[in-house]
Amino acid sequence: MFRYMQLGDISPMHHTAHYAGSKLLNEYCFTREGFEEPYSILYMHHPPTGESMREVYTEATWGRPAPREDSLLERRHFRGWQVQPDKHFISGRTLLAFNDDLTYGLCHPAMEEMAFFANNDADELFFLYKGEATLQSLFGKIKLRAGDYLIIPRSCPYRFRFDAPPGLLYVEGKRDIDIPHEFRHDAGQFKMDAPYSERSFRLPEWDTDLFENEEPVSIVRKRQGAFTRTHYSENYFRLEGWDGYVYPYAINLDAIQPKTGRVHLPPTSHLTFMGGGFAVMSFLPRPLDFDSRAVPCPFYHSSVNCDELLFYHSGNFTSRKGIERGSISYHPSGIPHGPHPGAYAGSIGAKQTEEQAVMVDTFAPMTLTAEGEALEDPDYPKSWQETRT
Repeated sequence: MFRYMQLGDISPMHHTAHYAGSKLLNEYCFTREGFEEPYSILYMHHPPTGESMREVYTEATWGRPAPREDSLLERRHFRGWQVQPDKHFISGRTLLAFNDDLTYGLCHPAMEEMAFFANNDADELFFLYKGEATLQSLFGKIKLRAGDYLIIPRSCPYRFRFDAPPGLLYVEGKRDIDIPHEFRHDAGQFKMDAPYSERSFRLPEWDTDLFENEEPVSIVRKRQGAFTRTHYSENYFRLEGWDGYVYPYAINLDAIQPKTGRVHLPPTSHLTFMGGGFAVMSFLPRPLDFDSRAVPCPFYHSSVNCDELLFYHSGNFTSRKGIERGSISYHPSGIPHGPHPGAYAGSIGAKQTEEQAVMVDTFAPMTLTAEGEALEDPDYPKSWQETRT
């Protein structure tokens, strides 16, 4: 989790009576790992157990993914920009790959959904690569712009507000998604050689529209891949304040400090977040390697024990031809991959890169879905072949 935060009015002591005027507020403990890990405490006008009706929610179909029949071990390129806006942020998700630790896909909502969503199966990471949006959640609002990562803890109800349909990459971390432990010292503060500091992140703000009205709401909850819609006749989100360590937060690529070296650094040098069974890395504009004989282009590698999913956000992607903004390359463990023919030698002498990309490396094999098959570039596996003259 991130760091201690307080918003609004809270009791001076845990588990003691706290009032808004003459009204006794309901203390709600929002915890991790039972009661042994970080938590937040919210002071709500209405008990969070006050649902008026529950029903099966059938609009979302990505909860229990099914594998595709094609199991060929092959390098693949998904043309993510071809996903058309559809449905909303709960139901309009295109799932590309999954394993027991995570799911990975795209979300191009065409419309806003008034209901909130709470993922009881996983923490969620979103990368907003197109448009602007505002997150509304149990803990407040966060304004988002292109290039933002957003982390939402499991079971936190949220929704997106936007003026134009955004483009989102999403990852469900079924165990957790967090700041890497090595970035912080024992007191919890970020170390000076971490790629960001406490100042780099944007935290929830007070949401008057959400916290101070009495409109009924509904929350769609996902558990074990099934979806249930719960209705509340009173505003579930009416609260006076909260404090703690568990809440959503955001950081933009521009706020992350990239590393460079004498020669090409491995992808782990660009680590941004860790999840249970996977790592998230950010490739950013930076000066390239400064040795006179350095080869700045990535070296050929097999990523043994890792499947690699690389989302291309912006810039000139010199290592691979045919890659565009919104492309996703998938390189499974054990099959060598690397730069396009000619790119390796052509990169010698380059001093700067302007590309931005987000990579997810998984430590267990990914299973591909049928939904992604329509987005694949059939010529991509041939792109490593040298042209003979």
